[in-house]
Amino acid sequence: MYLKNAKRVLCFLLAAALTAGTVCNGDMAAAAKKASLKTKNINVKVGESKKITIKNKNSKRTYTFTSSKKKVAKVTKKGKVTGVKPGKANITVKETYKKKGKKSTRKLGVCKVVVKKNSVPNLVPPTPAPTQNHVTATPVPTPTPVPPVVTQAPTDTPPVNVKPTVIPAYEKKVYDMGQSGKEYNGEAYFELGDAMLYGGICEVTVKVKQNSGSDKKFTVGYEGEYLYFEVNGAYINQGSKRQETCSASEEFTAGSGAATEQTIKFSAVPKYSNDFNIRITCEGNSPFVIESMTVNTNPCESAAYSDMVDNSLLANGNNARIKKAIEKARAGEDVTIAYLGGSITEGFAASETKNSDCYAETSYNQFKKVFGKGDGENVHFINAGMSGTSSALGIIRYQRDVLDHVEYGEVPDILFIDFAVNDGNDAETYEAIIRTALSQGTAVVLMFVLYTGGCAHENDYSKIGEIYDLYMVSPGQGQRKACTDKKAFDDWFYWLENGSYGHPDVGGHRYMADCIMNMFNIIDKEGVETDNIDDVMGVTPSNGRSDYFMGMKTLESNTDILKTDAVSELNPGGFGGKDKGQPTLQYIKDGVEKMVWFPNEWAHTSSSGNDSFTMKINCGSLLIAYKQAGSGFGKAEVYVDGKLSKTLSQVSGGWNNAVIEKVLVSGSASEHDIEIKMAPGDESKPFTIYAIGYTK
Repeated sequence: MYLKNAKRVLCFLLAAALTAGTVCNGDMAAAAKKASLKTKNINVKVGESKKITIKNKNSKRTYTFTSSKKKVAKVTKKGKVTGVKPGKANITVKETYKKKGKKSTRKLGVCKVVVKKNSVPNLVPPTPAPTQNHVTATPVPTPTPVPPVVTQAPTDTPPVNVKPTVIPAYEKKVYDMGQSGKEYNGEAYFELGDAMLYGGICEVTVKVKQNSGSDKKFTVGYEGEYLYFEVNGAYINQGSKRQETCSASEEFTAGSGAATEQTIKFSAVPKYSNDFNIRITCEGNSPFVIESMTVNTNPCESAAYSDMVDNSLLANGNNARIKKAIEKARAGEDVTIAYLGGSITEGFAASETKNSDCYAETSYNQFKKVFGKGDGENVHFINAGMSGTSSALGIIRYQRDVLDHVEYGEVPDILFIDFAVNDGNDAETYEAIIRTALSQGTAVVLMFVLYTGGCAHENDYSKIGEIYDLYMVSPGQGQRKACTDKKAFDDWFYWLENGSYGHPDVGGHRYMADCIMNMFNIIDKEGVETDNIDDVMGVTPSNGRSDYFMGMKTLESNTDILKTDAVSELNPGGFGGKDKGQPTLQYIKDGVEKMVWFPNEWAHTSSSGNDSFTMKINCGSLLIAYKQAGSGFGKAEVYVDGKLSKTLSQVSGGWNNAVIEKVLVSGSASEHDIEIKMAPGDESKPFTIYAIGYTK
């Protein structure tokens, strides 16, 4: 009995061991077939691309690629890595699959990427082997609407720091196929990258030849990935963005022996097509030769992009200061470009990633790439756009949001001013900003931003620009001259605005940036002029009161009055609270994302009491910026030297924007007692003073 049981136990154990061994061996076999990261290291130059390879990929599983530093190296969802700027980045690769009905993720590993500086590119690519089927084609640009920039060196000195012109958003690209053309085994594939990032029409003209002895069908198609947004009212709903694929194709027949040329037009390519490729195939995988190929891109059927850019320079001005800034940038000296304006300058509805697509930042990036030393790190950027800003608020903010942010030097080298859309009766403060900046040595450019509701004061303010011989950029003028009928306007606005209530989106912002770069490139070709404004005060202003606002300072709750000569006393009284209902900036400022417009405000709350805000100040002009919030907010009264001067009222439709009241307007400073208190009956209502501007 015992022996029988022992034998049974022994047999059971042997069987179990054999089974376990089989399972283990099976697991080992399965483990050997698991996907793994083959590409562990990648070295690329700026603008170059390489693919991450995964060994033993499982077609039933998905793979994701994430870059630790997108500003250094970006990666597509198919694993194509492109160098953006010199530096190091890690690409984390993960595998996602279902296990027992549940979603599981496994990390395959990390690919280390090193991006190095790129030398001046050879625009004609080396000829690949005749049997090569997959080509990353390097385009040879034809003359574009923006003239190429070459650094000019003194006679007998070889040119230095030569860089290619930044390629405009839409253009014609000619692909060099070699003298006798290139032969492909049934398929040719061209990676165009960001060629259609701004969406629109892609027109491919290709000349092919095949010698199979019979007619063959050719297919020309595009494929890519794009970032999809839902347009929700007046803004792009950032929470609904997702990556989508897009593609389209057309066929034509080519006879045997003779070359056949065909033009294929792909309409309505989605915006944010950040991985755009052209594929050409021949029926039956027959070999064929591409003798020539061009790709022409445009925003829409009616738009002539090059004409629009060419016609956007409203006025040539005195180039002395801008030329100086360009040469400083080339020499490696620090140069600062600042943009002061409203919501379009801020980048409302422009960007899918932290405002990087707004016209201000895009044109700055173009400038530093073309004119900056090396990687352009010596060129610096200030975005001082804020929604709803008029010139009156702009002159208050100029010190705080521009001058206080100049890290290299005292003032910006170049200042773009955009207020023609938001301004009401603000010509005097508009001119005051111009005169202030010019008196400090800054080059001023008047930017009449693209706005589908019309640029209300472009005609009036361009006359002010003429007085000071300023460069003026008008993308609207370029568009008006190129689009001469309603259909052209309607077509173009689809790519400009797309539901953002007058505010351009990514296509419109890139167009404005190209218009600015067009101006810089024109200036770069000109000879240096003598600065014609040695003394701004010697130039008679168009508005006699504009000098009353020159050099305005910003006063906020955090201002140290012990270091402010103009203010001898200040007591916030019942206005010492905080306003938690302010709008926020759409760009990162001082390292803070979504900073409130005025973080150092004076706020009266429902429980603040009736104490007045009081101040003793020696000033000429005094402006108060306060919150316009409509219902629920009260009125406040301003007393100057004991007399009621202004009532700060609310209006229906206020959206927390800043409204300016000109309390004092004078060219000579004197001491005043200022009192601000809630109007009778509104003592328990909230009211916010955003900031105060004053001149001495």
